[in-house]
Amino acid sequence: MEQDSSIRIKDIMNAPIGIESGTTLDKVIDKLLTHRISRLIIYKEKKPIGMVSEKDILNYLYQEKLHTHINKVPINEIMHDIFFITSSSTIPEAAKFMIENRCSSIAVGSEENLLGIVTKTDITKYYAQRYHGKNQVAKKMSVNYFSALANDSIYDLIGTMLDLEISRMAIIYKTQKPVGIISTGDIFRTVLDIEANETTKKMLNLSREYENFWTRYGEFCSQPAEKIMSRGIIQVKENEDLANACQMILDKGINALLVEDSEGRLVGIIGKREILSALADLT
Repeated sequence: MEQDSSIRIKDIMNAPIGIESGTTLDKVIDKLLTHRISRLIIYKEKKPIGMVSEKDILNYLYQEKLHTHINKVPINEIMHDIFFITSSSTIPEAAKFMIENRCSSIAVGSEENLLGIVTKTDITKYYAQRYHGKNQVAKKMSVNYFSALANDSIYDLIGTMLDLEISRMAIIYKTQKPVGIISTGDIFRTVLDIEANETTKKMLNLSREYENFWTRYGEFCSQPAEKIMSRGIIQVKENEDLANACQMILDKGINALLVEDSEGRLVGIIGKREILSALADLT
């Protein structure tokens, strides 16, 4: 299906969910979990002043080692600038804007009039609904994917993902056989679930001197990657319709699919980032 030129970014946006400036990290984490979302708009006196995502918090925890307890860290220390786009922008224009600014979500409108928010998931849904027959997976997949061994530690995996500025890695055995995939979101939601679980915290029976994040989660972070990877590899054939691959990503609630050729060999990866590129190419 050809692009519908009447569709604008405002037509696929969602109402933004936000939190007040100065809110501490523990409450931000709780809101992310409660609403099952990956980012929040930060408001000050009803004006949007920043945005915070799962990746922002993960990066902070990794870099700072969180020597201060999360109930004392204001979100202002972690938030980043909001990227705004006009409501009249087309979807391909928005996709190109997101790639150029290396952001996974954009705000529609302005600081004075925030209308909504659009994420890579929204863009992926749009492609799935409107571009059947436009591309095969092989034409848009990334052949340069990153992998880690199943016995690599989660801590090292996090460091690699942050250093390379990537959001997912294939998990392989020494035979190079893929056995799973891990995304930044997978790691983040796992540690947040631990943080949110009061029963777990009581079981740990921690004294005040052991309150920092990495002491509490040292055992978790030292575990091998295969402990938290998504098992039962979700793969797609390289000749599959890209719109169908998008629907698989949406249905499974994942960020990417591994791509295999007709002989079952791993040849690439296709994810929301590649969908952005496919749409940006239409500008």
